[in-house]
Amino acid sequence: MKLNDYLLKNKNKLNNLEENFLINIYFKDFGEKGLDFITPQVKINKPLGEGVWYIDFTINTKYRKYAIECDGLYSHAKGAVTPEYFENLQKKQNEIIKLGYKLIRFTNKMVREKPEECIWEIRRDVLADKQLSDIYLKRVGKITPHQVQIDALKKLKETRENGQKKGLIIFATGLGKTYLSGFDVKQFTPKKVLFIVHIYEILKQSKNSFEDVLPKRIKEMGFFIGSNKEKNKNIIFASIQTLSRQKNLNNFNPTDFDYIIFDESHHIAAPTYKKIFLFFKPKFFLGLTATPDRMDRQDILPFYDNNVIFEMNQEEAIKKGYLVPFHYYGFKDDVDYSNIYYNGFKYDVTDLNKLLLIEERDEAIIKKYTELAPNKKTIGFCASIEHADWCAEKFREAGISAVSIHSRLDESDTPIDLKDRDQLIEDFRKNKYKVAFVVNMFNEGVDFPEVECLLFLRPTESKTIFIQHMGRGLRISPGKNGVTILDFIGNYKTAGLILAGLGIKNPNQLEVKKTGEKEIYTYDNNGCKVTFESEVIDIFKKLASQSTKEVRTELISEEWLEYGKYLEKWTKKNLYWKTTQQNANFEVHMEALNILDQNPKITQDDFITKIQETINSKYKGKNMTAGFRSLFLSKITGFVTSKSPLKVTSIFKEVKKLTTDFRKLSSYEDILTKQMEKIFYWNDIYSTVNKYIKKEDRVNYKDFKIYPFFFLYEIILKLVDDFGYKDYYINKDEFNNFLAVSKNHQEVDKVVEKIIEFRNDSEKYEVEKYLNLKNKIDPRFYKVLHYNKHIIQLKDGIRLNPNTLDEIKDKVKVFKKLIEEEKLIFFDEEHPKKYFDLLYSTKDLLKYHDNNN
Repeated sequence: MKLNDYLLKNKNKLNNLEENFLINIYFKDFGEKGLDFITPQVKINKPLGEGVWYIDFTINTKYRKYAIECDGLYSHAKGAVTPEYFENLQKKQNEIIKLGYKLIRFTNKMVREKPEECIWEIRRDVLADKQLSDIYLKRVGKITPHQVQIDALKKLKETRENGQKKGLIIFATGLGKTYLSGFDVKQFTPKKVLFIVHIYEILKQSKNSFEDVLPKRIKEMGFFIGSNKEKNKNIIFASIQTLSRQKNLNNFNPTDFDYIIFDESHHIAAPTYKKIFLFFKPKFFLGLTATPDRMDRQDILPFYDNNVIFEMNQEEAIKKGYLVPFHYYGFKDDVDYSNIYYNGFKYDVTDLNKLLLIEERDEAIIKKYTELAPNKKTIGFCASIEHADWCAEKFREAGISAVSIHSRLDESDTPIDLKDRDQLIEDFRKNKYKVAFVVNMFNEGVDFPEVECLLFLRPTESKTIFIQHMGRGLRISPGKNGVTILDFIGNYKTAGLILAGLGIKNPNQLEVKKTGEKEIYTYDNNGCKVTFESEVIDIFKKLASQSTKEVRTELISEEWLEYGKYLEKWTKKNLYWKTTQQNANFEVHMEALNILDQNPKITQDDFITKIQETINSKYKGKNMTAGFRSLFLSKITGFVTSKSPLKVTSIFKEVKKLTTDFRKLSSYEDILTKQMEKIFYWNDIYSTVNKYIKKEDRVNYKDFKIYPFFFLYEIILKLVDDFGYKDYYINKDEFNNFLAVSKNHQEVDKVVEKIIEFRNDSEKYEVEKYLNLKNKIDPRFYKVLHYNKHIIQLKDGIRLNPNTLDEIKDKVKVFKKLIEEEKLIFFDEEHPKKYFDLLYSTKDLLKYHDNNN
């Protein structure tokens, strides 16, 4: 039916909002064919004969019926409308669902202001319905490009018109990149075309797709693989293995082809691909890939002059209804990978087989499969042929029809078991087997749209392969609402790539939920769900703390490389928070101050003798052989004056009132905390220049105006309160690389942003190694943080004390107010007395200001 006819027929049934929905949302995506399925203002009876309701629209296909409410039942929230009206809406919603409708709801604002999001929502709700999904995917009648392909084709045309001769298309698996290239051949009309792949099965599928799009050119198409070399055809589908051999490449001239297409172009940095790429000089080179990250981390973009013509990743394709959503489960795998040989890219297969072919492991896998995906068509990805055969046997023993499918290539580049394997693939396609276990075979290109479950039974060794595996289950198919992914994760070195593959930039995006006595971590996005067992999160955290010596700078962004240079320059010049190169143990300092207190006129030599005697008897392995210079920590915290002759302050007297056994830190931790919070950078205790280097090379420190502990508190609180981090924690490297080089309190937001950027970086651990290599910081200040009662020092980081969080928050609130009101005391070189009055006062920093402002 024509749109105008439909509107005329239903003009008395549609209000302005409903007409807006019909024209700008439904018709835009489903067109005239879609109008055959949709009916406005459908009457349903209220229970008990109380009257009728009207549904704005219903959509009826032979597969399902849908109810669409444009005014959004959920927009009438409880409290926003009368209790009676809200109750009536709830009853209506319940009745719609009871009648078997799938309810799709939109608010007035969504319909009018966000029509695209409404289109995507409807797609996600109807993608299992063949009649409707075929319409918006352009699968009805003659094969034509769907909207994403139309957008990409437009960009391809523009890039050639702009004179560019190379480009890369990044299309999530399932969006139809092979069809796209066929449509572009039709658009570009080249005489000679070369389509290059590296897997035999993809070669056949690619030719089939081109035949669908270019039926008039079928006779021009041929293969160049093994002994079948149809080199005179105009559209040649070649395997990389065959074409890259020099004797075969010699059959062609560099300018023979007008258009060359590299499928799965993330392989282009491999020698065989590079050889072909450099040999041919076509009018246009097109690279196709779903996963631009290479396993060996070489950058592919320079091969295409950094020209990404069009990109739609997996997450966006799912959001817009071109792929089905997934429910990913990450389970703890008890296999210990720590003793398996790892060559930097993958684990040794022989060692893997010894640990993966274990009955107990397979029992756990079968149990999860039967619980979460019973009878679903499934692909299981295995580590080796032996592993695939083993899994298939175990599943068959459990009463599940299963087969292992794998390939080998002989010297002539022709699959030696091609007939048998093709038959197995066809049997799996026709559902003779419920589960197919494969090895490096269905990663790319081979499509089984009806697959509804994936088993990840091998270590995830690259983000690329992880995404490829996921892509095997994301294609739309009749009756399919999504794909279930069961992943079994051990302590292997690359487990952290799983988060990146799932599009989770930060583990803190995961929501913690209780299921009985266990905790699980979940994440929902556009209908996709991720669920991790808590033990898997522990694996991620453990791996995050591991490092290797090698720094792979090619993976690190230019921004981080520049920041590393900044750290290297200024930490070499000592521009960072520090305490002293001498003793940094407050217990020993208190002993030394006690000696000074008892012997106010003591000489340097006698002081050294007495303190060493005390240290030797109480603090094995410590020393204070530098004498009075060793008391720097006590000077900056105000326990002793900074000018000669040294005198203990009233602060130390307070400590002595509490204890003379200075090893009992808990007895005077409040005083330590109070005094540490008064530390201010820089003042004349530190000196404003480095006296130990040439005058012309000296750096002035006086632009440091910061109370580091309050800066630290505010950073951690901001990470939790403003950005959702849950653990009040920063690690040692974050402290040294971001906080300890900060100069004033106006840098809080900048440092928080830097920490978040660091935590979210996909190559975080490489960045961490690089910054630590560049940072020449003296870590001693970090070592004294634990003396502050508000800070718990862990092995690799610090956490705010949960028992004093309220106190910390109150302190920071008052401190920030002092800054805003410009009442906070900063060290003034011309008038230093105010700061030293504060430092030697028995009051804490905030009470001192309260009494003196």
